[in-house]
Amino acid sequence: MGILSLVDCCSWVLITGGRVQPFYHSEYRQVATLRKVRPEPHLQINPEAARELGIPDGECVWIETPLGRITQKAACFPGIDPQVVHAEHTRWFPEEDDVEPNLYGVFRSNANVLVDEDPEICNQSSGGYPTRGLLCKVYRK
Repeated sequence: MGILSLVDCCSWVLITGGRVQPFYHSEYRQVATLRKVRPEPHLQINPEAARELGIPDGECVWIETPLGRITQKAACFPGIDPQVVHAEHTRWFPEEDDVEPNLYGVFRSNANVLVDEDPEICNQSSGGYPTRGLLCKVYRK
């Protein structure tokens, strides 16, 4: 499957970077007791939007932007707008192989794959990249 054009992926507004317990930013993924609490990354999606897409709670989905595609488990959450999805950021899998190209599975579910890191769009004052309000496509895996 090729990378989407912007026209193909304008169905949902993607936000990333929200923190989830029990982790701290990108840390502690290697702690077995914490991984038992949350072994897989989740995509928050409104239950109505999930129904519209035919995605049951807990099902693996693809999240795709013109820059890349990742997979996470759908987590139906009524507190999110039906036009918005929230992908967990900075996921990696310490149980996986650490050599290239795998690198602990960092590119499989990490929302950073979906965002543009071109220095030209970096905020000159804060050094931050846009991680909110991206356009994406969400579909069953």
